[in-house]
Amino acid sequence: MTTITTQEGEPVVLTSRNDNLLNAYNPVQLSAWRANVDMQYIMSRNKVIKYVAQYATKSEPRSKGLQEVYSTIMKSIKEDATPLKVVQKLLTSTIGERDFSAQETCHLLLMLPLFRASRDFVVLSLDGSRQVTETFEEDKSVTVDSQLDHYWARPDVPEFREVSLLKFVQKYRIPNKIGSALVPRNKDVIVIPRPYCSPDLQGPQYEQYSKQKLMLHKHFVQLDELLGGCDTYAAVYATFLQSGNVPKFLADDIHRLEMAQAEDQQTVDEEVTIIYIFKQFIFYSFICILFAGM
Repeated sequence: MTTITTQEGEPVVLTSRNDNLLNAYNPVQLSAWRANVDMQYIMSRNKVIKYVAQYATKSEPRSKGLQEVYSTIMKSIKEDATPLKVVQKLLTSTIGERDFSAQETCHLLLMLPLFRASRDFVVLSLDGSRQVTETFEEDKSVTVDSQLDHYWARPDVPEFREVSLLKFVQKYRIPNKIGSALVPRNKDVIVIPRPYCSPDLQGPQYEQYSKQKLMLHKHFVQLDELLGGCDTYAAVYATFLQSGNVPKFLADDIHRLEMAQAEDQQTVDEEVTIIYIFKQFIFYSFICILFAGM
């Protein structure tokens, strides 16, 4: 008898059968496939997602465990081998090798892409580095103009004058030569700034991090314009975050700044309280000494 039950909170159809170990099947599909099947009715969108994800992420047989690697190395090295030789063998056996899944192997052999994305990715260098040309010609530069070079040389017209570097790279294709016409992209790209800097306000990279964020989100022609008379990029970036005219994806930076300011204010309040208590102590001590002298 065919019944509908619930498993893990999802409806499941159990078809009638004369053996509990018999998988559900479709006679037409089974005669064509001629192999093991487990035919199931689609009753839930979540079930489909879970089923597909389970097979897409199915792990392959793993290589040797770390203990087996140690045992293999100890059997292969000579008695007079130096510790350096042992470490080299260990690194070669662990870091220098990795497992390839059957799916990845098939993609590599068939020269198929390992992934597809609905967006293109562009690496944006913010430290002035440039790509080296593939061909070299005498008396000519061996590097290619970067996106930053093209941004600095953008046309002085309203369309480009106040556009940020991030929007410039996202929306326009970078031509081969500076001064060539800029062609809008069909779809915005995902920009990956480099080099990576830590957003930790107390870390040593925060000044460089602030500079990169200002380069991405504020329009400029020369880097000195970003400082605007301030001594540090961190101070300018803090003012920018508090201006209210910032992209939504900088919410984490705003939260970190507010938390740091709250901690600083708490420290100041504690110091003021300590100073007040100390002054009161001095005052009352003086009064006590005065009355004692009388």
